[in-house]
Amino acid sequence: MNRTMLSLMALLLCCSRLFAQSPTPAPLDYHDAMEFPLIGKYHQEHNYNRLPARFESTVRPAVWALSRNAAGIAVRFRSNATTIGARWKVLNNASMNHMTATGIRGLDLYALVDNKWQFVNSAIPDNSNRSERTLLKNGETTWREYLLFLPLYDGVDSLSIGVNTGASIEKPQQTLLSDKKPIVYYGSSIAQGGCATRPGMAYTNILVRQLQRPIINLGFSGNGMFESAVGEAICETDPSLIVIDCNPNTVPEQIHERAVKLVQQLRACKPQIPILLVENYMYENGYFEKDVREIVFRKRAELRKAYDELLKAGVKNLHYLSGEGFLGEDHEGTVDGVHPTDVGMERFAAHILPTLRKLIKEK
Repeated sequence: MNRTMLSLMALLLCCSRLFAQSPTPAPLDYHDAMEFPLIGKYHQEHNYNRLPARFESTVRPAVWALSRNAAGIAVRFRSNATTIGARWKVLNNASMNHMTATGIRGLDLYALVDNKWQFVNSAIPDNSNRSERTLLKNGETTWREYLLFLPLYDGVDSLSIGVNTGASIEKPQQTLLSDKKPIVYYGSSIAQGGCATRPGMAYTNILVRQLQRPIINLGFSGNGMFESAVGEAICETDPSLIVIDCNPNTVPEQIHERAVKLVQQLRACKPQIPILLVENYMYENGYFEKDVREIVFRKRAELRKAYDELLKAGVKNLHYLSGEGFLGEDHEGTVDGVHPTDVGMERFAAHILPTLRKLIKEK
């Protein structure tokens, strides 16, 4: 037996002894996450759905199904635990070939450090619809405020947060993320969070942490289409700002009419709230394929036409954001030419952040 093989065997033996000597994790005391405040959910039903149950009969079936995904919803709590875990059951055990399982149906834990939200760990889901993971172990007994982001592309049937025996978990002491009116963001799969690798990296959730303000995520994958039925839900919210980013999913022939109708509906129910219309950005193949490029430009032209018409009709506090520059200039910000990577999500958030701050401040 040569020296390399002997060295490898010695290394494997050492590792096996280390793992064999690792202590078995102590059992955790679990608490129903519904005991704690939820961020990014505007209704009071005992679930993790984005729309209340009555909308099942008013929105299209695809929108209703997607509204049961927990995108943008997060749990706020406080604990002095040295070990924190999570048990959760998802509705669909969904999977996609261009998005990680953690982004689709996992969890992300953040802690408040120096008044900023700092990433702690992800709860990576199992292959089944039930998962159990440790998010923090061998930590300090310091009291901390926490934020737990829920799955982007699956629903949550049940969720419990576990802490080590003897530790406490309770409602947050600080009012961060509950002391400001939310932004309502109505959009497409990109707004829902596709294709962030984990929930905290969806650009809407990045903006939640940067603005210290909740965002009600009404991004519906493939189905953000300026619909008045969704407008009814927006009218039930109490927002600081309404963002309409539905160009990606809407054919050019429908954008003008639907955008005008939706803005008029929202202005009637929310006469003082700023509304921001957002153009679609250029898909990567649009730089090479003429037909894709022309559709992007047609969609932008139709939204601009609606915006100009609404202004001419006297609609106040209506704003517009061009689709240029959202994902940077190096063409490396997407998974598939359309949906942002984590890099693209960070760039999207950085690009839109100054506009959001300006409109909220002006209000």
